[in-house]
Amino acid sequence: MEHDIIFDLLPLYHDGVCSQASRAAVEAHLKNCETCREALAEMDAPLPEAERKAADDAAAVKKISQEWERDKWKAWLKGAVIAAIVCMVLFGGWHLLTGVYCVPVNIDNMEITALSQLQDGRVMFHMQVRDDKDLRRVSYEYDDAGDLHIVPLRPVLTVSRRADAGLWDSDYITDLAEHNVWNVKYGDGKETTKIYLGRGEDAVLLWEEGMDLPAASAADEAHWGYEPGSAEYWAEREGN
Repeated sequence: MEHDIIFDLLPLYHDGVCSQASRAAVEAHLKNCETCREALAEMDAPLPEAERKAADDAAAVKKISQEWERDKWKAWLKGAVIAAIVCMVLFGGWHLLTGVYCVPVNIDNMEITALSQLQDGRVMFHMQVRDDKDLRRVSYEYDDAGDLHIVPLRPVLTVSRRADAGLWDSDYITDLAEHNVWNVKYGDGKETTKIYLGRGEDAVLLWEEGMDLPAASAADEAHWGYEPGSAEYWAEREGN
């Protein structure tokens, strides 16, 4: 009879809600009753349903964690791609604004002096751009008539000058014989009879066939004149 009573008290003992006297009686009985000890131990074991639910919860948490890691990686990769595209766009935009020479310098912003002709026939002049911006490219272009246009070009964003000398303040020499040889061999075959500074309607005529230009100064001849033998070289090149 005592065993049955103690067995009935085990759930209360397990949950800690029995009286002190009952607790003492249960503990005294457990010392000698293996059946009751096993029954008490089984109360600590989770129920099958609880185990299944716990396993399902763990699996759900693991799945959520894996999806979060995967989404985090996708978000990082997407962010990296977007950042790379933005950098490329910014770099490309900066290059277009600062590295593509496409804006002609305004003719009114240029001063032409020392327009003359060397003894060997080359036309020379000195060009100075009046503003404080740098000039890094001068393009030599031909129009439909075969005439030459000397066009100073800048990018959209132009930096200030970083040196005391440069293309913005320089002598320019045009060898018509050389240009005509090039045109015959590689261009449209038209002979250049005029030289302009700039493009379009604003272009300034520097020289045309039959125009008499002042003779170059002795200093310019000494500095820019051909060395002995150069005339023969160009005459031979024109004949090829």
